[in-house]
Amino acid sequence: MKKEKCPYCGNDKFVEGKQEGYGAVGPANKTWTFKSQKLYHKICLNCGAVVKSYVKKPSKIMIKKEEQN
Repeated sequence: MKKEKCPYCGNDKFVEGKQEGYGAVGPANKTWTFKSQKLYHKICLNCGAVVKSYVKKPSKIMIKKEEQN
């Protein structure tokens, strides 16, 4: 497997961070609604760039409004 590198500085060492506080993501399409999920970031240890943002359980992020009932 190829080792991932930071696209900004070329470093190959990262740390995982978790978004705290009132950081929020809202739906771009109003027919979807978000269930609560923590947002994680892959951060370069050399330059501090956030190279990836993700949730650990994407299947729990969105449901169609008609499926909520």
